[in-house]
Parts: sequence; structure tokens; C-alpha cells
Amino acid sequence: MEKFEEDAINVANALEFSNESSLTFRSSLTNLAEALEFPMKKEKVLKKEAELPETEEASQKSSNSAIAPAPESEKKVSSLSPTPQNGLNDVPLKDEPYTCFTKTQRVTIFVIVIFIGFLGPMAGNIYIPALPLLQQEFNVGTTTINSTVSVFMAVFSVGPLFWGMFADSTGRKFLFITSLLLLVLVNILLATVPANIGALYTLRVFQAFGSSSAISLGTGTVTDITPPKHRGKAIGYFMMGPNMGPILAPIISGLILMKGEPWRWLFGFTSIMSGIALCVVLVILPETLRCIVGNADQRWKNSGNFGTTSSAWEECALEDAEDTRIDEVCEPPRWRILPDIGIQKPVNTGPQFQFLYPAPAKPSIKMYWSMVKILPVTISSISTALLFANYYAFSVTLSHFLQTDYHMSNLAVGASYVCPGVAMLVGSQSGGHLSDYLRQRWMNRHADKKFPLEYRLSLQLLGILVNTAGCIGYGWAINKHYHLVVVLVFSALSAFGLTWCSNTTMTYLSELLSKRTAGAIAVSSLFRNVGATVSSSIIMKLCRAMGVGWCFTGLGLCNLISLFSVLYLLRYSGHWQGKICHNM
Repeated sequence: MEKFEEDAINVANALEFSNESSLTFRSSLTNLAEALEFPMKKEKVLKKEAELPETEEASQKSSNSAIAPAPESEKKVSSLSPTPQNGLNDVPLKDEPYTCFTKTQRVTIFVIVIFIGFLGPMAGNIYIPALPLLQQEFNVGTTTINSTVSVFMAVFSVGPLFWGMFADSTGRKFLFITSLLLLVLVNILLATVPANIGALYTLRVFQAFGSSSAISLGTGTVTDITPPKHRGKAIGYFMMGPNMGPILAPIISGLILMKGEPWRWLFGFTSIMSGIALCVVLVILPETLRCIVGNADQRWKNSGNFGTTSSAWEECALEDAEDTRIDEVCEPPRWRILPDIGIQKPVNTGPQFQFLYPAPAKPSIKMYWSMVKILPVTISSISTALLFANYYAFSVTLSHFLQTDYHMSNLAVGASYVCPGVAMLVGSQSGGHLSDYLRQRWMNRHADKKFPLEYRLSLQLLGILVNTAGCIGYGWAINKHYHLVVVLVFSALSAFGLTWCSNTTMTYLSELLSKRTAGAIAVSSLFRNVGATVSSSIIMKLCRAMGVGWCFTGLGLCNLISLFSVLYLLRYSGHWQGKICHNM
């Protein structure tokens, strides 16, 4: 019984709600004690109340900027608290499960978004092996046809800003349908219109725009149904799709072109895959945005306010509540055909729903400027962008050097990308699982403290070093004409380090800006895609001017910027998470 008393106090002191903000406040302590029906003495609760700092002054300051100068003590409490003024004083505050989607439903949603995540990179990479053929078909120069790739990458960089702007308020499914429908139509046109370079440029712009939604929308959907303690490996699973795109696309392209099929089938294949994804989203995928459906408990649709009263929650600690059967503590949604078509409104307008799952501010361009001004967002995004830059420098040059120096066929070159591709998958999965393990271990050792989000970034120190070794080693392996196995080993190290780091960056941003996950990922995608675009555009010129070995040595040493950036964030770990303006 004494253990339950201590657990109740710890839970009340570090209560974590589904909007990813720590909504610990004075009135919840008493409510929690009464709800759990523990024989907790009121004096203990009052003692905990006395330890909580006042946050009203900091909340007033935070309304005018992205980061409010709140005191350090706010790391353990939230600036949000129910008051008589906002109508929440009479609302019973209970421990709601993070999501009421069943395990089968969550797995199905994951499979769908992983497949959609695969389409974007596939659309960009399936086109590259056919560039020499397209140059002849369109009767243009090498620079002209290669610039269609640069145009695609440029639009792919800024496109997520549009999708992310509305994804956190309009809903995930509506934007999935819109982007996939656009992708289907554009690929059909690419496969059928006459060979005109102007038409190719225009349609490639719209193709990039439609496919650029995958990362931001997919990551947002994953965070909707995955609690923070499992967020690292969940994003790792989702990134299997985007990581498989660059692996399989060159192989698919090589198989299509090898059999003598016309180049238009490259776009025909992409339109078929996009059409399958569109049909699956329309028929199966439910809406998951938390400010619209909450935790998907169907009782929200039938009641203005309610609390989870099942004894299952009373018999287990909050940290272990996720392992309880969903149907014992809430009413999970049922499978429906063609669910949630169109723009959806919140399923509940009661004060408790709005408090637990608040809607973000209206989308605007200023929102992104506010995000960029948040120092950890910019630093972590630039750090990852530098890793993307040297990886894409390797990716663009690998096919060229394998054909010119190692005299390999197109199909063999495409198969060579499997090695770094597998390394990307391993890096994403292992990094995600280890990130969650380290988070849980820290929580177990510091039960009475709030987890510093920057602690997840500590894994990047190893990833940056591995990526640097792979980048420099690849350059000199090509320069010295070492055996192909040596080249592929260093390429695998570069790919492993990249996804090891990018996974933790995405997980960190999804927790730091929990209400604007899609927008935060869009900002990060902008930085890394710009880095990839610039790198892929100038890398061949740099190799000719500096030599391959010294060129990639310089790129690898640029990773030192990433290394010192991560060390800076770790130095001030926990400094920002209590100061991010929740009204963004």
C-alpha cells in the first residue's frame, strides 16, 4: 500500500498527457488521489502542491514569442493549468490511454504509411537511371536533362512546408488523399504526353510536390498513435518506407529498361503504385489527428466529458498502462469502409477534450518562422542536413564511378545500392530501439524528474563519427581504385550513420513540438533536402577540381559542425522543452 502511495505521488508529479505536454498542475494532484482511491493523506498532497513553482508570469511572457523565458523549475511542470476562468475546474481529470486504436489497427496504419513513405523517394530515384535515354528521347543536352533532377529536389525540399502547414490542423487523411490523387494524375500525364522538355519540367514539379507530403504526414500519423516511450522505434519502422525508395527504385528502373520497355513505363509503374495507395487510404485509413479524434476513444463522440474509470487503470501504474488491453479501458474504433472522408471536425467540443487535445493555432507562414527561431530546431536540422549532403554526394557519384572506373552494367549498379540501403534500414531500426531503451532507463533512474528530450541526441555522437569514417573512406577507396567490397563497406558506414542520426532528430522534434509534429518535420526536411540538392548539384565539379579523395575528406570534416552542434544541445539539455510556446 505504501508503494502505491508513492507511485501515486510520482504519477501526479510527472503526469504526461496525450498532447505531449506535461500537464501537471495543482488541482490534478487531489483529483488523481481521489480517482485512484489510494489512502493518501491530504497532507502529502498539500506538501507536493507547495513544491510546485508558480508559472503565471512565465505564461504571460510566452504568448509573445516562440520561446518564453520561463524559469528552470518549469521543466517539471507545465504552464497549462485548469482554472475557473477557462471552465475546467469542474472537469474530472483522469488517466486516459494514449491511444485506443487496437494493436491490429495500429499495425495496419503503420503498413499504410510505410508504403506511402516509399512512394516519394521511389518517384525521384526511379527516374535517374533513365537519364541518358531521356536525353536522346527529348533531344537535349546533359545539363538540361540533369536539371530536371535538380528541379525535382528543389520542389521536394519546399513541398513539405505546405503539407505540414495544414497537417496539424486540417487532418492527416484529407491531405493524404489530396497528395496521392495529384501524384496519380501527374504520373499518368508523364506516361502519356508527347516528348516535350517543357512539359517534362512542369510535370516533374507537380510530381515532386505531390510526393513531398509523405515524410511530414507519415511522421505526424506515427506520433498520433505512438506514445513518447516507444516513439524512437516507431519512427524507425516508418522510415523503412522512405529508406527503401532509394534502394528498390534503381533496381525497378533497371528491370523495366532491361526488358526493352519504353521509358514511359517508369511513370506508369509509379502511377499504378500511387493508385493502390490512394485506394487503400480511401477505403481503410482512419483519421488519426489528435485534436480531431483525440485518442480515438469512441465515447468522446457520445459524451461531453468523461474519464476512464475502469479498474484496469487503478490496478496498474501509469507507465505500464499501455500494456493493458485497450478494450478494457476504452472503446476502440471499429473498422469502417471509406471512413472520415473530407475535412473532419473535432469529435467532441467539451472542455476536457479541448484541454487534453488542444488544436494548434491557425496555419500560417509565420508559424514556420517561429519554428526556425527555436534554436534546437534549427541546430538539429542543420546538423542532420550536413549528413544528408555528404550521403547524397556519395549516392550521386557511386553510379558514375561504378560505370566508368569499374565498368559495371546498369542493373549491377542498381544492385550495388542494396548494400547502403540495408545499412540505412539497420541504422534506423537499431538507433530507434536504442533511443527508446536509453529513455526508459533514464526514467527508471529518475522517477521524480522530467525526461530531458535532448538526451535522445546523445546517440548522434556515434552516428556522426561512423558517417564521417564512411564518407572519407569512400572517397579514398574510389580514388585508389580499391576492390568493390571496400567501396561498398564504406558506403554502408555512411548510410548507417545517416539514418542512425536522422531517426533521433525526427523523434526529438516530434516530442519537442508535439502539437506541430508535421510542421517541425517539414522544417527539418527543408534543411536536409536543400543540403542534398546543393551537394548533388556540385559534387562532380568538386571531384574534378579537388580529386575524389580530398573532396570527400572535406565533406567528412564538415561533419565536425554537426558534432559540435549536438554537444551544444546536450550541454543545455532540458533547457528548451519547458519554454516552447504551446500556442504556436
